[in-house]
Amino acid sequence: MSSRNGRWMVPGLVLIGLADAVYLSVLHWQGEVPPCGGYGGCAQVNTSPFAETFGVPIAAMGAGLYAMMLAVSLARLRLKGADFAYATLVLYSLALAGALFVSYVTGLEALVIKAFCYWCLVLAGVTFLLLGLAARDVWVIGSRTARYRVTRA
Repeated sequence: MSSRNGRWMVPGLVLIGLADAVYLSVLHWQGEVPPCGGYGGCAQVNTSPFAETFGVPIAAMGAGLYAMMLAVSLARLRLKGADFAYATLVLYSLALAGALFVSYVTGLEALVIKAFCYWCLVLAGVTFLLLGLAARDVWVIGSRTARYRVTRA
């Protein structure tokens, strides 16, 4: 990212996702459902059999993923050159894994549970934004590398 403030966008979005996932995890462990206004979809989603895998809340898995993305995104702020490129690829890979998983979970909400959790949809939106930002950075790094190789040939 070229702008001084823009480089904090990824860690900021990751923090939003992490806070959302931790909040949903805590509520799940307490046996409560997140507030969704007058809409009862959050209760349906968060009490469904799909809310856990092997006894672990899906939101806790998301919190773990976001914790890894936070570590990588903060490291990227200090890294340069090849180290920045590798960290960017790791961030992209994590965001892609998250996007695939939230797509699956959102599909379950739509097709099986037939209800949506607003908190989960926010998490999905943040995940896809992060995927887009990471993909853009991978593209920029690839373009610079290609230009460097062409000019050196």
